[in-house]
Amino acid sequence: MASGAGGEAQVESDVSPVPTIPAAATDASPVPVDGDIGMGGGPDVRIEGRPSFGTAVVRLPPGASFTAEAGAMVAMSRDTDVRLTFAGARGGFFRWISAAITAFFRRILAGESLFVNEFTAPENSPSEVVLAPVIVGDVTHIPLDDRTPVLIQAESYLASSPEVRVGVRWAGLAMYFGGESAFFLRARGPGDLLVNAYGAIEEVEVDGAYIVDTGHVVAFTQGLKYSLEGVGGLFQTVFSGEGLVIRFRGRGKIWMQTRDVPMFVDWLEPYLER
Repeated sequence: MASGAGGEAQVESDVSPVPTIPAAATDASPVPVDGDIGMGGGPDVRIEGRPSFGTAVVRLPPGASFTAEAGAMVAMSRDTDVRLTFAGARGGFFRWISAAITAFFRRILAGESLFVNEFTAPENSPSEVVLAPVIVGDVTHIPLDDRTPVLIQAESYLASSPEVRVGVRWAGLAMYFGGESAFFLRARGPGDLLVNAYGAIEEVEVDGAYIVDTGHVVAFTQGLKYSLEGVGGLFQTVFSGEGLVIRFRGRGKIWMQTRDVPMFVDWLEPYLER
């Protein structure tokens, strides 16, 4: 995770509210809560299985493409073409070089895959790709424009339109020494972005200040300033079980996950030792 809204060191290769799930919906009966959505003229994205087993069904018009993390594909139409590439590599030779450099930094600094898979429909017919993350939890669709980038925890990136540029942004030493990642991924549109989480994803509109536990931040709009803080005084920070939090300031959106992987691992560990 990351620190103050201070300086930014980044290399680039260049948001949809969580709807109310009908009371009758269960994981055994997936509900397409996002419906057929997507940037005009591009792929249609439908999210099913929310919130426990989120799955994205991406319908590609003829000749259209969609990019996803390695290993995210669950199923696809038989005529869909799959190509290994760098995220955001479309747009000519220099764009490809920029994407390759960014992929290298994403791998080294944020622990992301070096390559992504690009799925393309045949020129004469549409196709469908089903995508899902490794971990159980939610998936949500964030429509991006070219004005407001979104910062994402590296492990929460799932897929995006090939036009979306995904870079690396320095989060700050405070975040690193606070036990979080020192880098965020930075996604800038226009295009479609899919992120995943452990647990359900909740979207919050911020106008002022808002505090989120460090283990529950999935993504947020870049306009928000943020800083790492303790909960109350030193004694309360150490012994309350809450530890460190991120204080956001300004106007924008935050996407949070309702569960925390490290906390779950800590809870599970005593049972594994038996």
